[in-house]
Amino acid sequence: MSVLALEGVSSVAGGVRVLDRLDLAVAAAERVAIVAGSGEGKSLLSAIAIGLVPPLAGIARLFGTDLARADAAAVRRLRARCGVTVQGGSLLGEWSVEDNLRLGAGSAARVGRRIDRLMLDFAVERSGTAAVQSLSRGERRRVELVRAFARDPELVILDEPLDGAHAGRDALERAILRQIAPRGRALLLLTQDEAFAARACQRVLRLERGRLV
Repeated sequence: MSVLALEGVSSVAGGVRVLDRLDLAVAAAERVAIVAGSGEGKSLLSAIAIGLVPPLAGIARLFGTDLARADAAAVRRLRARCGVTVQGGSLLGEWSVEDNLRLGAGSAARVGRRIDRLMLDFAVERSGTAAVQSLSRGERRRVELVRAFARDPELVILDEPLDGAHAGRDALERAILRQIAPRGRALLLLTQDEAFAARACQRVLRLERGRLV
C-alpha cells in the first residue's frame, strides 16, 4: 500500500492551474523526489498531500485514507504520522527553539530524548533557549528539520530542506539522509536541486506544466 497517493489531482493558484491531473504514489520506505522551479506548485502539492488544502479535482490518499472523506480529527491523526518542512518556514519567531520543538512533539520523556539527539545531529544543540527570530535562515531550517523528525514519522515531506544552508551544506544533507534510509521512512523531497534529488532518492520526477514526468 502507498503511504501517499495522489490520483488525478488538479489545483489552481493565483488563477493559474499549477497541478493538472497529477498522479503520484509513494510506497512505504520509498524515497521519491520531485524537481521543479519556483512557482511550479511544489508547496501546493505538499499542502494537498497532508490535507491542509483540498485539491480542485482528484483524490489525495494518506496512508490509504481519502482525505476528503475523513473528518478533521482523523486527518490530524494521519498528519501526525508525517514529518514536514515547508518552504519559507513555519516556526514561531518570538518563541524559543525548545518551545517550538515541543509545541508539536508533545512532552513524553522519549520524545524529549529524541529531540535532544536530533538537535545534536542537526547542530543546533546550543540554540535551545534562543528565540527563533534571532537565528540565521540556515539555523531556522535546521530547527525545522529537527521538528520534522521529532515524532518518529513514517512519511517525511521536505520542501527545499537545504534552503539557506551554505556553510555545512554537505553535513546537513548527510544528517537528513541518516534519518531516512536506515530507519525505513518514506520520503517525498520537493526541490530545485537535481543533484541533491539524485543522491537522496530512488526515483526522481520533474514537475512540468502541472504534470509529473
